Amino acid sequence: MADQPGRLAPMLAGEAPVPSDLSGWAAEVKWDGMRLITHVDVRGEVAVRARSGADATARYPEIASLAGLVADAPVVLDGEVVALDPAGLPSFSRLHQRMTLAGPARIRAARVQTPVTLMLFDVLVHHGTPVTGLPYLERRRLLESLDLPADGTVAVPPAWLDNASAGIRWTRDQQLEGVILKRLTSRYQPGRRSPDWIKVKFRPSADVVIGGWLADTRGEPRSLLVGMPGPGGLRYAGAVGSGLSTDQRRFLLPLLTAAAADTSPFAAGAPQPQPQSLAGVHWVLPLLEGEVRYAELTRDGILRQPSWKGVRGIAGE
Repeated sequence: MADQPGRLAPMLAGEAPVPSDLSGWAAEVKWDGMRLITHVDVRGEVAVRARSGADATARYPEIASLAGLVADAPVVLDGEVVALDPAGLPSFSRLHQRMTLAGPARIRAARVQTPVTLMLFDVLVHHGTPVTGLPYLERRRLLESLDLPADGTVAVPPAWLDNASAGIRWTRDQQLEGVILKRLTSRYQPGRRSPDWIKVKFRPSADVVIGGWLADTRGEPRSLLVGMPGPGGLRYAGAVGSGLSTDQRRFLLPLLTAAAADTSPFAAGAPQPQPQSLAGVHWVLPLLEGEVRYAELTRDGILRQPSWKGVRGIAGE
């Protein structure tokens, strides 16, 4: 495995309105994928870590194409792995087919059926020199100077460095998930959510934690009871059934079964699942974190018209 001194956690974007004055800001595509920090050492060994710190090297063998990137000193890169649909747009449902695979044979087969691309957007260590303290614009130039493989497994997608408004318009026209606005002078702050990076979503979505589920006639989940963490614990946010594909139901069942609990994890004193929803409910430990799209959030914190997007990871990691 590649050397990873002082493992770096990814910098995170905050949520805020689009600045009225976008001079001094860049725009990048908000990819519908999985965040990865990639380490390449002087031996050409590549190690990939998810946002949680979990090792994802074997899961995405395509990224091993970065092995020839350096020959003198380590490089550490930040990016997001995506699976593109036939129209060339990122598809989280396609990526979901790759996220939990285990075993070399299954991964080799999936690599042919559902290839992925690592979209790079930052460099944290450049030929052995930490560069997180440099302004975004300088790090971007270093990133673009790297001699990346030309086989489509790794890419540096375009960024709008002097016209962020154009980036917002283009990504909206392409029906992409949104944009990340980055202050040109911003330093990279590992593990921190900074106002120097702003996440702009065109379709509202929320991070949720599964607290229970209801079974269909096959014993698979037909809806999920979800909540949002708060100061008083896990606050109930509604039931989600829309968007649960057959593949996702089958994927979720063993995870939910393994997390079974005897009592509700939702905090007392907050909205609770309606009694009619509790017939045959299966409570689970609040471990599985996912994402939903929704129409609006009611005053009491309930998601209206939520649609399940997919599992994002283990809560708290």
